[in-house]
Amino acid sequence: MLRYGFFDSEIIGYDEEGMPQFDRAESSEFLAMFISQIISDGVLAAPSTCFQVLAGGGMKLKLQPGFGIVKGHFAYSDEEIEMVLDPAPKSYRRIDRIILRLNNPERKCEIVKLTGTPDSVPQPPELIRPAAGDYYELCLATISVNSNQTEVSQANITDTRADSSVCGFVTQLIDRIDTSVFYAQFLQFYEEFVEAAGEAHSEWVASMQTYLNGLQASGNGQLQGIVDMLEEFEAASETDFLEWFERIKAFVESLENGELLLRIKSYFDELTSLVTDDEIDAMLAGTYEKEETVGLFEITSEADIDAIVAGTYELEPEDNDGILEGGE
Repeated sequence: MLRYGFFDSEIIGYDEEGMPQFDRAESSEFLAMFISQIISDGVLAAPSTCFQVLAGGGMKLKLQPGFGIVKGHFAYSDEEIEMVLDPAPKSYRRIDRIILRLNNPERKCEIVKLTGTPDSVPQPPELIRPAAGDYYELCLATISVNSNQTEVSQANITDTRADSSVCGFVTQLIDRIDTSVFYAQFLQFYEEFVEAAGEAHSEWVASMQTYLNGLQASGNGQLQGIVDMLEEFEAASETDFLEWFERIKAFVESLENGELLLRIKSYFDELTSLVTDDEIDAMLAGTYEKEETVGLFEITSEADIDAIVAGTYELEPEDNDGILEGGE
C-alpha cells in the first residue's frame, strides 16, 4: 500500500460531541516515521550547550536547555533541569547515565537518570534501543561515582552527546555523518594524553626537585664564601688597625712632649682604676658629690674635676710620688 502525505483533510462529518471527522486523518506514528527517515536521532550541535550535563554542587546535576529528536519525536526544554544522583556506593565504583528516552506507552519524551551497579570494573546501564518498540534511549552523559563520594565534579562527567553510537548530533540522513568512530578516536586520544601528561608531570616534578636541590647547594656554597670573605676582611681590618695604632703611638712618642702625653694617659688610666663606673658616669654627668673621705677624688677640688672633664686641667709640678697635685 502506498502511503503519502501530508495534505489537508476534508471534514466529512461530526461526532456526537461536535468534533469534526476527517477523511485523511493520520496518527503521530506516521508523522514520526516520516521525520525519522530524513532526520537522525540526537541533539542539536548548536548551541554547544544543548542538553549538556553539568555538575551542580554535591550530588546534583544541571541539564542545560536543549532540543533533541528520538525516532521522529522531538523533546524541547527552554529551562535548566536539576537532577540528583543516588548516594555514592559504600565500596567499589559505579557509572550512571543521563538519557533522553522515547516513552510510547505514556506518549512522551523524557529525561531519565539510570543508576549503575557498583563493581570493581563498573559498566554503565544498558540502553534500550530496539529496532521497534515502546522505548528508545539516547545517552547524553555518563557519570563516574566513586565510593563514599559526596560531591560530583565536572571531571566525573563524560559528555556522550557527540557519540553517534549512543546519541549523536541531529543531521540529515541524506548525507549522514557517523561520528562514533571520531568520538572513539578522540576519547582514546584524550585518555592517552592524560596518561602521558601524568608521566610527564612526574618527570617534571623530579627534574624540578633536582634543580632546586642544586640551587640550594649552590646558594649555600656561595653564602659560605661570603661569610668566609667577611671573616677574612674582619681579621685583616683588625690587623691593619693595630698596625696603624702602633704607628700613631710611635709618632706621638717621637714628638716633643709626646712622652708627656702618654704619661697623662697613664695617669687617667690609674684614676679610672681607683673609682667605680657609677662615679665616672656621675662625673661626666656633672652630678658627682664628694664624700667625707680621703680618697683620691676627695682631695681634689670641684674645679679640678671640672677641668679634667672639660679637658682644660693643667699640670703643676709633680709631687706625692707621681700623684697629680691639684689646687685652685
